[in-house]
Amino acid sequence: MTTNKNKIPLGNTMLTVQEASVSDEAPLQQLMIDTASWLKSRGSSQWGDILEGKDVHGLKDRIRDGEVFLVRESDYITAAFILRKTASEWDQRLWRDHGYQTPARYLHRLMIARDFAGQNLSQAILEWASAESAQTDYPYLRLDCIADNQKLNKLYQNAGFTQLAIVDGFCIYEKRT
Repeated sequence: MTTNKNKIPLGNTMLTVQEASVSDEAPLQQLMIDTASWLKSRGSSQWGDILEGKDVHGLKDRIRDGEVFLVRESDYITAAFILRKTASEWDQRLWRDHGYQTPARYLHRLMIARDFAGQNLSQAILEWASAESAQTDYPYLRLDCIADNQKLNKLYQNAGFTQLAIVDGFCIYEKRT
């Protein structure tokens, strides 16, 4: 496995971004459960599959394929996300009329540890993912979110993403890298 290490500044702290390894699976699962529980406590049904013990994104496969990234402060996982190299079945369905055949990276499961919430870490990760996509010769970074999640929609728009459509209740966004 090639380790992709980079730095993300967060206030006075430098966080490290690196590919996840198989040994990271348990803490990643816990971060997903914590995030899903937090979403549920706020009245959202997003990520409900995780609380039911399902993994629609196939975390093990994504780790194996070098598509899961961790953001760390020392050994502590402050955030994690999936940055796919190809469109999943989900992406193909959402992007079917919007060029999913065009090479793009697809961002999924952006998770921030609650200790690091409210510090603009999501914004920094989106910038890093865009730069990573450009460095690996992908012309676009794409993502989606539930259409009625105003906070996420605003985050993505403020990060320079263009909303292309609403498909099956999800806003689809892309950014040229």
